[in-house]
Amino acid sequence: MKSNNISLPFYSNFLTDSELEWQMSRSEKYCLIEVLKTLSPDVSIEIGTYRGGSLQVLSKYSKNVCSIDISEEPQKFLKNKFDNVSFSIGNSYEIISKIILEIESKNRKVEFILIDGDHSKKGIIKDLESILSHKFKNPLTIIMHDSFNPQCRAGIKSIDYSKYTGIEHIELDYITGSFSPNKDYREMWGGFAMIKINTNQKTNYKVNASQDMLFKRAYVGSIHIIKDKLSFLKPIKKLIYSALSLKQKSDLYNNFNN
Repeated sequence: MKSNNISLPFYSNFLTDSELEWQMSRSEKYCLIEVLKTLSPDVSIEIGTYRGGSLQVLSKYSKNVCSIDISEEPQKFLKNKFDNVSFSIGNSYEIISKIILEIESKNRKVEFILIDGDHSKKGIIKDLESILSHKFKNPLTIIMHDSFNPQCRAGIKSIDYSKYTGIEHIELDYITGSFSPNKDYREMWGGFAMIKINTNQKTNYKVNASQDMLFKRAYVGSIHIIKDKLSFLKPIKKLIYSALSLKQKSDLYNNFNN
């Protein structure tokens, strides 16, 4: 076990499936279990499925779950694992509104959403705006994973929350993220941001960031100062890797056999 592994060991009464890869820190795992156990959602939605690590928690504590991913691989890998989970394939920001409407048309309530899909600034904005634009008739808890990542954090902060109704609370650092976890040298990942929606609540669009000083200190020593400024080169990198038949991290999400 690597000395900087922030995921293991994990001690809990929650029995995890060893076949499912759960890409969260210990603190995030404990938090997700406790939040879902407390809420006992009627219906939960997960954006970003991968190998079902967090999905196993949503499935246990929710009556039903809709899991959304841009890749077909999670459905093929997980379809026989859960009896109360349905899978949708496509761009989450394009299909989530329809999914929520379909759930509500059956007199069901979406009470929890985990956003853990597109980690770019634009991707986070699109997902959040698609969700917040819906007029929910019941309380809703939204958790956004990787709020400690600069791109994700910038996306969450960029939303004009004054346009939306019923926002009770916004916290970027409900669970604090980590600096240089596992194999990601000098990168910032993890963390839970939380948005609470309550239809009877007057909108509070202040974005709280209880660990913003920690975020700023970590950012100064991180690779993101360089990496994020060079993100415009990603298409070129993709072409080069393709021409040389080299595999990228993203290939793992489209083919679990890689």
